[in-house]
Amino acid sequence: MLIPRSLFSVLVVLFCGMLAGCSVPGSGNPPVIDDSVTITGAVSAPAVANSGLLAAAGQNNDATAFARFLASSTLKVNGRTVEFSLNETSRELKVEKLPPAASYELELRCGDFSLIAFAPNSGRQISLPYGISLRSTAEWYLRAAFGSSNNFAIDHFADYQVSSTLVDTLVTGLQTELNKAGLDSSAWRLAASNGVSTLVKDREMTEVMQRIGSAFSYNGTFSGTVYYWRLNGSGIPVMEVQAAAMLTCVSSGNTVNGSLKLEPQAVRPIENYTVTSQPSTVAFSFTGALNGSYLRFTRRAANDGSPLSGKDLDSWLIFPVNGGLAVQAENLDQAYRTGIQTRAGDFILRKK
Repeated sequence: MLIPRSLFSVLVVLFCGMLAGCSVPGSGNPPVIDDSVTITGAVSAPAVANSGLLAAAGQNNDATAFARFLASSTLKVNGRTVEFSLNETSRELKVEKLPPAASYELELRCGDFSLIAFAPNSGRQISLPYGISLRSTAEWYLRAAFGSSNNFAIDHFADYQVSSTLVDTLVTGLQTELNKAGLDSSAWRLAASNGVSTLVKDREMTEVMQRIGSAFSYNGTFSGTVYYWRLNGSGIPVMEVQAAAMLTCVSSGNTVNGSLKLEPQAVRPIENYTVTSQPSTVAFSFTGALNGSYLRFTRRAANDGSPLSGKDLDSWLIFPVNGGLAVQAENLDQAYRTGIQTRAGDFILRKK
């Protein structure tokens, strides 16, 4: 039976359309893989005394306060406003079709008040451990404050959890502020900022966060362009040095033997400091001790009869972060300030 020309043309178009939507071996139309991410978490609205801040005063997780979130909240994920659902009964927030990222920061805003949560990318289905609550907000503030003080991006710590003791302390402080009837949005943000800054001030990495990721191997060579400070006689940074760094490590049990070399490439004076001499190459060997994922060692001057002979020059703390190793060094030479001083976020090494 002959097929009319017009009907034949229609069948050809339909057949081609079917092929375009299918994966045919050897064709140029591979199947589309959905790698989007869904995040869920329960919303817990804290007690807020000032109705102008949250637009609804109430006790902790009060139904009226939650109703405000349900009716008029907005959600940003990694700084971008997104669509989301909020279940009135279970109070579960769900946001879908998020593009893959190393980590996610969620800000749920209602009126002049925000709740924030941080989540590392653990797969296509992510459940927020603290939901979106005052506790998740405190945890985020601690991550952000510690990262900022050391020049880290917050996603460097995707494999770390914040000290629960510090989170507890900050939650108590934040709730105390929210209990003040006259608290407005600017005073709230200032109180939160001051509270978290006080908590992380002068604390070492190990006091603020603990690594929860898989075991890290220090074996190998790590390199990168890094920045460190040179200090004046009062211990104040006066020069930033850009250097090419190379770290080589061999581990055995909890001991790491290695070497570190820093070759200066450029200098930047701080606050009009006059650079009278260029920094020289720093190279030394070390034996360090591992405590979990943290590597520590102290550099000492050679026993050469000089004024610094055999004395400690600087202490070193090295730890894994997303994408490499972070290096925190602190000058120990109080007489001549010859030791290295760094902010760990300025000294990131990646495996070669």
